[in-house]
Amino acid sequence: MCGILGKITFSGHHESPESFTKALRLLEHRGPDDRGCLHTTTAGEVRLTLAHTRLSILDISGAGHQPLISPRTGSTIVYNGEVYNFREIRDGLEKKGYSFSSECDTEVILAAYDAFGETAVQSLRGMFAFAIWDKERERLWLVRDRIGIKPLYYYWDGRQFAFASEVTALAALPSLQLEVSQDGIRQFLLNGYIPSPQSIFEGVRKLPPAHFLTLNLRNPEPRIQRYWSATEYYNSRDAFASREEALEALDDELSSAVEMRLISDVPLGAFLSGGIDSSLVVALMRRAHSGRLRTFSVGFSVPEWNEAPAAKRIAEHLGTEHEEFYLSEENILDAARVNSEHFDEPFADYSSIPTLALSRMTRDYVTVALSGDGGDELFWGYNSYVSKSMRLFPFLRHVPRPLRQAVGACMRLRQGSLLSDWGYRIGFSDFASFFVRPHSWLPGHYSKLHRHNGDSNRLLEIGREATAQLPQNEIDLLGGVIDLHGYLVDDILTKVDRSSMAVSLEARVPILDHRVVELAARIPIAYKTAGREQKHFAKALLEKYLPRHLWDRPKMGFSVPMAQWIRGPLKEWVCDELGSDDTHLHDWLDRNELNAMLDDHLSGRRNVRTLIWACLQLAGWDRRISRIRSAGCS
Repeated sequence: MCGILGKITFSGHHESPESFTKALRLLEHRGPDDRGCLHTTTAGEVRLTLAHTRLSILDISGAGHQPLISPRTGSTIVYNGEVYNFREIRDGLEKKGYSFSSECDTEVILAAYDAFGETAVQSLRGMFAFAIWDKERERLWLVRDRIGIKPLYYYWDGRQFAFASEVTALAALPSLQLEVSQDGIRQFLLNGYIPSPQSIFEGVRKLPPAHFLTLNLRNPEPRIQRYWSATEYYNSRDAFASREEALEALDDELSSAVEMRLISDVPLGAFLSGGIDSSLVVALMRRAHSGRLRTFSVGFSVPEWNEAPAAKRIAEHLGTEHEEFYLSEENILDAARVNSEHFDEPFADYSSIPTLALSRMTRDYVTVALSGDGGDELFWGYNSYVSKSMRLFPFLRHVPRPLRQAVGACMRLRQGSLLSDWGYRIGFSDFASFFVRPHSWLPGHYSKLHRHNGDSNRLLEIGREATAQLPQNEIDLLGGVIDLHGYLVDDILTKVDRSSMAVSLEARVPILDHRVVELAARIPIAYKTAGREQKHFAKALLEKYLPRHLWDRPKMGFSVPMAQWIRGPLKEWVCDELGSDDTHLHDWLDRNELNAMLDDHLSGRRNVRTLIWACLQLAGWDRRISRIRSAGCS
């Protein structure tokens, strides 16, 4: 993996090479092995900088140095990611007369662009975010992978355009007058993360998954275009004659995706939680690779949180060299206090704490690890998909909305209860507003916590966008589609990317290979939900490779007992952090509401751990950004 950074200045201040070097250091955890910068000025006096930090995975020689310049056209690329079918693409280009001087996929991507222009992206299979400066056409081309595995932020104010793998690198460029977005804070408090394309800063956007951005210097206005959509495949679900045929197709496609991700010139292993998805990935790794195979898991001393024994049994059965690391309360609490230091935007999914610990332990042994993320969204795996509320929705939508709203208003009088939560839900206008519901703590007693409160919910918009082209009567299908476009991208994949990259570990996610996603989308929902069993189809495939007794048990979340910690060992730190005046927290949040919320939780009247943790992460993020902005990169 790598980190990328770039800027085009049409007018105004363009930072010095020394300033870009300082900003690039903020991405060094993404690529500690090498770094490079290209500074140039166009004929029209437009200044351009492209910068890169490298984590060497393929062809670890100096031939992989970036920025990489095409010997044919003079185009330049900076690239973060892995394109697993690069050798296949290279073979085709060699038949056209192209020659190569390295074993890097970077060189192949650049050659494919030289040969095919923007259509080259259609042939790429992997995870990627890259920028190509087309010298001949005087245009910049930014691309993000189909699923959103790799991050890419950009800034545009009409005079200057900048992009980076993480928003902290943009914050280090003083010419970008970044202001914290109050709507970004609102989205964060609602969801625990900031949904695409918004970011925590005004003027900074995330390039959405499966999109590319073109900036033409002769007419400088960013143009964004989608090049792939999963919903097209959800609308063509009649391709299989039987369940067995679909299962065989999934086996072939996923096996291929896993095998492709075993390509590496550095040590490689896998995360193994003992759950369905990671067990399936490791089982397919073992089938493709008979040699040494390393797996890694993290355990907890509290039994109800601990999947490590199950992971160990699976590792023994598959014959992997298994390493497990047990988190003590002491070291995980220490990790909790500095969690915000590893995220470039406020991020409140506290399963990032064990994910960071697992990544750190794994990096002691390998540089690349395969992960099982994506199976829940593709194969009907979350509890919310099988909840009683989902089964009630088809009946509730036939009740007139004014009546539902009136009943809901009465139910909301019982603040903090399950009844109150339902009170907010039953006033829905469509499936997205039913499924993407605000957490009960924000619209209720703490609705005035944010000083700049509004009524927008970007995740709700994503849900409506994702389901607009799908049959609204297929309730079992819609939740997974919404999560694939929202929660998966901006929570799960953000957590995996930032946690692994924090320790310079590359995490690969074969279940989210776009061809696997396309196939999974075409599998009839009846196959996935047979008997309304979660992960029914994935379990049927896993059973081919692992005895059912090794993995068939209730689903466990990869999380921590945050509610108890806030009332116990973290209490002093929490109170100090939320009461401190050395961040902007009290400029954004009402101090009285914040104190009331904390008091309610500590006294046991309510469990608002999620919102408290979000406030802690917001404060920690602000402190880190203030350090970066005051460092004086000029």
